[in-house]
Amino acid sequence: MIPIRDTSAPRGFAPATACLIILNLAMFIEEIRLGEQIFHMFRVSPADIAGYLIVGNTNFLKIHTAILASGFIHSGYIHLIGNLIFLSVFGPPLEKNLGVLRFILFYIVAIFAAFYAHTFINPQSSVPVVGASGAIAAVMGAYLILNPKGRILTLIPLILLIEIIEVPSIIFILIWFLIQGVHGYISMHAQSSVAWFSHIGGFLLGLATGIHYRFSR
Repeated sequence: MIPIRDTSAPRGFAPATACLIILNLAMFIEEIRLGEQIFHMFRVSPADIAGYLIVGNTNFLKIHTAILASGFIHSGYIHLIGNLIFLSVFGPPLEKNLGVLRFILFYIVAIFAAFYAHTFINPQSSVPVVGASGAIAAVMGAYLILNPKGRILTLIPLILLIEIIEVPSIIFILIWFLIQGVHGYISMHAQSSVAWFSHIGGFLLGLATGIHYRFSR
């Protein structure tokens, strides 16, 4: 399922979401320009965290700068485009709920939370973690709580045709989360290059943030 837009949300410019999209695009241009060098500059994996905590082989600022930067680095065009599609659909409604500054702070916290969720499950993994997926999963989790009656215009590619239908946001997001959970379970028993638990951890953070914000207003 590929989301196209939220048909239930009011239209309007979302400056924070637009800035995040631009930052991701700008970082990808740098990836093209620098090649593998950018991965060496900001390479960070769960094993690096273990080394930092146990051996102290780097400093706090350096490793967390790398984690933040890794949240804007992508492994290819499909990875980037997929993430930006989801961010462009679920980001603006959540930004309008939280406000620009809260949304930006939430997104940054989500990058770290998603990384540490993956690290908690896979502490010995030396595979670098890159991509905005964990933070965008957090956006989807918070969106689900704050926009439970949303409707997502969705492209569904079938074998011989493509369907475009409106899907209730709760169904769309729960199907998405089920897929992450299945892949996460499989990844616990087989090597995977995708940090599935960063998606799951980010999503759970989003749910918690949405619940807190909804009932504290």
